[in-house]
Parts: sequence; structure tokens; C-alpha cells
Amino acid sequence: MRKRCPRKPRAIRIPVTGLRGTVALDARLAYEVIKATPDIYAFNRLVDSFNMMSVAMLNDKRFELELNIYGGATRALDEARTLIAAGVQLPARLLEPIRIGVNVIDEVLPRLDLAYLANSELTAVNTVKDMMRN
Repeated sequence: MRKRCPRKPRAIRIPVTGLRGTVALDARLAYEVIKATPDIYAFNRLVDSFNMMSVAMLNDKRFELELNIYGGATRALDEARTLIAAGVQLPARLLEPIRIGVNVIDEVLPRLDLAYLANSELTAVNTVKDMMRN
């Protein structure tokens, strides 16, 4: 006779080590560079991090509050684009919402599945590539 075991299969582990830390560190460092000097490359890295996280949080009920807060940060980034392109130091009224958006990234990252995060990164990159082609 067969013994019935209440064994439940474990979820498959995907070896994507360090992705959360890389995203958080890249966003934090880019913010610190933008805060000190108007650097377009750091701004682009920060925008890439914001795009990837917005794709990850979109259509997820767990992150409705964070997505509302995140919207203010993305509007501040959009406004900061022209100032950074002109080489002007960002005022505090724009730096504060961007800092809050980076803090939201730090809060949301541990709650995201790594496979979903990696897929969000690919989706964000492909979306930007499609926009640049058109």
C-alpha cells in the first residue's frame, strides 16, 4: 500500500542573485549623483530604474499606494529632465519627490518575485527600444 504524504512541492528557485541589490544600488547612486551635479548619464540610469519598477508595480493590487506616491516622483523626474539637459542644479522641490520615489523602490523590491522583476526589466528595456525606433 502506498503511504500518503502531505508533501507539497517547493517553488522553483531561479538563480538571479543580486538583482534586487543592483536595482536598489543603481537607483540610490544615480539619485546621489543627480543631487550633487546635473549629470545626464546618472539621470538616464535613474529613469531606467524608475521605468523598470513602474512596470513591476503596474496592475498589482499590493502596490496601489506605492504606485500613487511613485507617480509624483515620475512627474518630478519628467520636470527635471529639461533642467538637467540645460546643466542646471535641481531645486529641492524636485529632489524631494525623487528621493521619495527612490525610497519606494527600496520598500517594494523585497516584496517582488525575482522572476517577475527580471521580466519587468526586459519589458522596460524593450519598450524604450521600441519608442526610440519610432
